[in-house]
Amino acid sequence: MQVYQLSIGAACGLSWPSDRIIIQILDDSTDPTIKELVQVECRKWESKGVNIKYEVRDNRNGYKAGALKEGIKHSYVTQCDYVAIFDADFQPESDFLCRTIPFLVNNPEIGLVQARWTF
Repeated sequence: MQVYQLSIGAACGLSWPSDRIIIQILDDSTDPTIKELVQVECRKWESKGVNIKYEVRDNRNGYKAGALKEGIKHSYVTQCDYVAIFDADFQPESDFLCRTIPFLVNNPEIGLVQARWTF
């Protein structure tokens, strides 16, 4: 059940300039207890100075693509040049952005980088 803590912690631990990253947690869970736990975890990271936004999606329309569509509607996302999407149980290595963003920066014909997740 505490996988949300590991995933949020990993996202908040990404090596990237703190003034150039926004961690968005888009919660479409239906369990009010889980929602509260996730919100508390986000507040914990916010109190540590992480630019984290907790957003609630009241439906699961479109699944992950629907979540992305909903997530990019927020005005603060217009500041972002790139978007990295992680599923709820994914824990990226801290250097994930350092290893993937250069593919996008150095080749304007690439619009997406897909990375492998190993166990």
